[in-house]
Amino acid sequence: MSSVKPTKGVPGFYSVSDAILGTQTRKTNRGPLTVSETKQYIEGYFPQIQELARHLGVDTDWWDFSGQYHQVNQLTLLKVLDALGYPIYEPADIDRAFESFDKDYWLAVLPQGWVVRQSTGADIPVHIPDGTQLEVHLETESGDIIPLQQTDKWVNPRDYGDRRIGEATFWLPANTPLGYHTIKARTVEGEFSAEIAVVPDCLTSDVLKDRRAWGVMAQLYSVTSRESWGTGDFEDLSSLVRTFGKFGADFLLTNPLHASEPNPPISPSPYLPVSRRFLNPLYIRPENIPEYHELGQEDMAKSKVAFAQATNDIGVTDREKQIDRDRSWRAKRKSLELIYRVPRSSVREQAFQDFKTESGQILQDFALWCAIYDCFGPAPWPDDFKDIHSARIPQLRLELAEDVEFHCWLQWVTRTQLREAQSVAKQSGMQIGIMNDLAVGVHRCGAASWTLPEAYVTSMSVGAPPDMYNQLGQDWSQPPLNPRYMQRHGWEPLRGIIRSALRDCGALRIDHLMGLLRLWWIPQGAKPNEGTYVRYNHEATVGILLLEATRAGAILIGEDLGTVEDWVRDYMVSRGIFGTSVLWFEKNPDNTFRQPDQYREMCMAAVNTHDLPPTLGYLRAYHLEVQDKLGILPVSLEEAKRDLAADIASVTRVLYDLGLVESQTPTEWELILGLHRFICASPAKLNVISLVDAVGDIRMQNQPGTNNEYPNWRIPLADSQGHPLKIEELEYYVGVNEICQCVREALRKDLPSGRHRG
Repeated sequence: MSSVKPTKGVPGFYSVSDAILGTQTRKTNRGPLTVSETKQYIEGYFPQIQELARHLGVDTDWWDFSGQYHQVNQLTLLKVLDALGYPIYEPADIDRAFESFDKDYWLAVLPQGWVVRQSTGADIPVHIPDGTQLEVHLETESGDIIPLQQTDKWVNPRDYGDRRIGEATFWLPANTPLGYHTIKARTVEGEFSAEIAVVPDCLTSDVLKDRRAWGVMAQLYSVTSRESWGTGDFEDLSSLVRTFGKFGADFLLTNPLHASEPNPPISPSPYLPVSRRFLNPLYIRPENIPEYHELGQEDMAKSKVAFAQATNDIGVTDREKQIDRDRSWRAKRKSLELIYRVPRSSVREQAFQDFKTESGQILQDFALWCAIYDCFGPAPWPDDFKDIHSARIPQLRLELAEDVEFHCWLQWVTRTQLREAQSVAKQSGMQIGIMNDLAVGVHRCGAASWTLPEAYVTSMSVGAPPDMYNQLGQDWSQPPLNPRYMQRHGWEPLRGIIRSALRDCGALRIDHLMGLLRLWWIPQGAKPNEGTYVRYNHEATVGILLLEATRAGAILIGEDLGTVEDWVRDYMVSRGIFGTSVLWFEKNPDNTFRQPDQYREMCMAAVNTHDLPPTLGYLRAYHLEVQDKLGILPVSLEEAKRDLAADIASVTRVLYDLGLVESQTPTEWELILGLHRFICASPAKLNVISLVDAVGDIRMQNQPGTNNEYPNWRIPLADSQGHPLKIEELEYYVGVNEICQCVREALRKDLPSGRHRG
């Protein structure tokens, strides 16, 4: 048998997976064990391992979307515990883990990561040498001092070594101002401080207080104009909100606008960014930068050549055209580098410097990652600059200083153009404006995990168990945030991510909202259905979300589809967060479609999502044919089409009975309009039209469960014949006018009483 190296820092013991699988002999206090004895030795403590997992918020069982019960296997639990910092190499490690929880609590003078609802107040435990005096006060973020009073609560002291530690309890009063405050304790051992967040109980919106709202969702990169550089950009976003503002829309929901790789190849998926704190410069319109117009004659010519390179797809048929981010960005970056070198006015230079100061060190670190990427290509990188803490980083900061400045400038320009788009949206009459989309995670080798490696669990992937979207489960190849790290660091980086996503928009959709409550962790190398849920402190994560949204004056919408625990939706309503209802998934236990009055009021109702085909494609079973060709359809194509036909027939009967279509055999377009009247007949406060439905597109943007087998996130907006459409055409496009008029009128009507049969 070949030798196996023991785990570093734990002499004589091997990795968890090796120990469990029994792939080698292992030394313990009893001496060498055989393979079978090793496996039996660990497995004999499975109940204790489960108890430890539950204490850390790791689920030991779960129910799938079909109601089937599953127990998490021992190997998965051990790998997750290892990833959380609690490796189990021998039974004594379980006891040591529980002892460490107790010790960490008592040796901390002040608690870490406290988040308190404003209306409730809280008991704050403070640990000091037993019998000594102390003073505790709250310093608000505005600088006010609020003395805290000690309560009569008695807690028995604890002995640790030669120290006896007592616990004093102080009361943080209800109705303390919202914000991130500091608790300070003066003890015989010195002064100590800890941050505490006071958050809203519930998010409220004046916009939706006495009215309902509707809007349009579009994948921005796919919607281009004649002046676009091959992909949709922020000037195109301004055009979209201007157009739909005229039609009376209140918002425009985009795809996530997060940063992608600074050089090709660029990941097509907007849901796999390198960072969620920063924006994607691909959405810059170079001509909208003031310095563009100061380019010299030669550089202006170069920029125009670059534009031609970005848009040159001669020889490609309409049906074959795809969004080519790599070509677009190569060309656009050439122009941006020329514009960057143009001297800025004193006012604009000061604005740039202010942006850098406001953004802080995290911008500098992100820009450094981009500059290193430019030089060395995609990570992983050598040990001397594998992450922000590596030995060569100070040297690289100096060597790449000008490149770092360029990437900071890109972020400034990107942020400025998004802000301008939101301003256009409000000026166009939209009550909400841009609804941004927050992706659930980041690229494993991206800037986020490089600049803050301690915050991400890179040995795990975020995904989903088998559900309605994919019956095999999904692995999104994204490292989850470490809940223990966040609690110890004031809920960063989540706090900064949310704040960034809420800037320059009127609402935020949170993709996979349950990720703030629990995430499906999959050990690397395991199948998607071999993971488990890891729970986050939802009072803290949701509380931080509400605090940031309150400060931004924004509405929150959570994507709560798929496998959702029963209590979650009621909890979100109690916190003022809207859910998501998609018509095709809104069914009763007997598989009949829910009536409109069965929908939630606190939701955004839609006919489809970006993970479904456009409605016309759905009615034509386009998605089933694609899945069949790719070999991922779980049943035969004939059976799947029969089930789909039954669904369509069922919903058509419902629409006809409610008077939402005039005929029992409506045309495809009449049915699409009827479906939108249906969701508008519900009490849902928010209703959304998909732009692809308005123009009769049939191709889906994303086929879950695929990577390059299908051109995910690369489909340009097109009509039913596959001919790409430009933004300039939308205002006069018959389908756009009709569906917007349909929704406007439907929202002004009460639910029809239905047809009466004799």
